[in-house]
Amino acid sequence: MNQPQRNALYYAFIVALGGFIFGLDIMLISGTHEYTKAEFGLTSLQLGNIAAGPGYGALLALLFAGYFSDKFGRKNTLIIIAALYTISAIGSAFAPSYFWLFIARLIGGLAFTSLSLASIYIGEIAPAKMRGKLVGMNQLNIVIGVFVATLVNYFLVNTAQEAPSWAQAILLDEQHVWRWMLGVEIIPAMIWLALLFVIPRSPHWLILNGHQKEAESVMEKIRPAEDVAQEINDIKVSINSAESTPSLLEQAEAIFSKPMRIALLIGVFMALVQPLTGMNAMLAFMPMIFQQVGGDSSAFAQSVVVNLVGISFTILAMLLIDKLGRRFILLGGLTVGTVAMAIVAFAFFNAVYVITPDTLSAMNVAVEDAGKFAPLLNTEFYSDVDIKEAVLGTVGQEMYSTVEANLIISTASMNGTLVFIGIVTFVCAYNFSIGPILWILFSEVFPTKVRALAITGCAFITSVFGGVVVPTLFPVQMETIGAAFTFAIYGVMCAIGLFAMASILPETKGKSIEEIEEELKARSLGKT
Repeated sequence: MNQPQRNALYYAFIVALGGFIFGLDIMLISGTHEYTKAEFGLTSLQLGNIAAGPGYGALLALLFAGYFSDKFGRKNTLIIIAALYTISAIGSAFAPSYFWLFIARLIGGLAFTSLSLASIYIGEIAPAKMRGKLVGMNQLNIVIGVFVATLVNYFLVNTAQEAPSWAQAILLDEQHVWRWMLGVEIIPAMIWLALLFVIPRSPHWLILNGHQKEAESVMEKIRPAEDVAQEINDIKVSINSAESTPSLLEQAEAIFSKPMRIALLIGVFMALVQPLTGMNAMLAFMPMIFQQVGGDSSAFAQSVVVNLVGISFTILAMLLIDKLGRRFILLGGLTVGTVAMAIVAFAFFNAVYVITPDTLSAMNVAVEDAGKFAPLLNTEFYSDVDIKEAVLGTVGQEMYSTVEANLIISTASMNGTLVFIGIVTFVCAYNFSIGPILWILFSEVFPTKVRALAITGCAFITSVFGGVVVPTLFPVQMETIGAAFTFAIYGVMCAIGLFAMASILPETKGKSIEEIEEELKARSLGKT
């Protein structure tokens, strides 16, 4: 690797650290649900809102992210994003109520645009032969952040339960442990903020705004000297003007023009396919999912194992994505994801739930209240929804509220190994394929002059479904239609995505952004 390549790698790594903080954010919250529900008396919908709060913020931010990115530059916008992450982490850790926790999480969502901005910046500085790997670092950092968060949650929960004297001295107990979980994010957010001042401004943005001398200076750091002039010229040809940034209206007209038809379809379909597979819900509620299997004490440990395996497949994707190609990897990942979700759904469809005297003890039902459950003893229920409705209808809301947390954990009898295998397989497929391919394709299929608006627009769609709809509805779905149908829906979404992308996605590996632009334009106009 020559020095320009090392420089590109270094700058891309710094920018991709935003993915690490994103991964921390979405996974740290997964360990807090049991505690915040008890402290603030949350309903299932409020619980979903806490998980989806960042999604609402992301939607708001994405309305302006493209404008800020073009107006003030990729670098300056990323600095603002890092500051928002820091503010959100502090606010979440010290939130005094459900409302303030939701607001702090929403502020963090304003920073979730780091994913789209990172793909823009890295795509613009990366050499064509390294672009897949460098943009894919964003996904690698996400899964590393997720894994670190599972380790942190596991450590904090165990420490709070064991209650050593040093932990009690710093209020690391079962009442405050969730605040420690959310406060962990403060330190990496501040480090990322400081590092972003090191990176240069994007050469594409500099030329787009008429700063050619500075663009040439930056390009000399990230390209061999003999390639600088040609790359500068290619960018100018793509932009078609180095004097000013196209207006939002001009960009919108270009995006919806006939030459951009295939690129737009790829962007929109990918923006829908990725979140509707359900990954964000699984990350945000992974301990809850494993508790549904009946593994309360091991739920956090299982989450650690799942995400550790997931990291290895993300690293594998980084090594192979520029060799196997985007199309092959994406279609393979969607195929495996479909099968994995079918396995999980099958395991839940075949579950049996039975209340016995032993399960009443596990649910902490007082002896004097045990008689209320007599009509339900030794009755077999074949879905988590059925047993919840039966208990609620038999013992009433007040008693149900006291046993709800441990009801499924105590009564479930199912093939937990099958659920674990299915979820591990899906996480591997997602981290190897569906996750990183999204941002790589976003960085490749849209021309420079419309990239900021196009990518943030597609990211807006992803955020609507992945950041808001899917995680908000997950606890409601689990309560109303049950785990089996919830995971079956995710499997169907994977299958739909497979057929859609198989019909429209070309191979883009090893091609410059300008070459990809010309190919997609020709296909849109029916010339190939």
